[in-house]
Amino acid sequence: MLVPSKFTRLEESTLFKMRKVLMGKSQGETVQDVYHRTHGVFQDATEFLHALDVLYVLGMLTIEVETGSIDYA
Repeated sequence: MLVPSKFTRLEESTLFKMRKVLMGKSQGETVQDVYHRTHGVFQDATEFLHALDVLYVLGMLTIEVETGSIDYA
């Protein structure tokens, strides 16, 4: 679930889990590297991609399409 609600605890929401993407970040890592680093945090790849989408919209990261590398703000 993307946002917390009365049925979804804050710790279970994708918004809360996004912080794990930003923790332990290193410049030049690829999307695959981040997925493996945070593999146990997200329920599935869809939730992981939602987290990356939100971080991109917020301007917290950009992704190089050719290489798949992530540049953090």
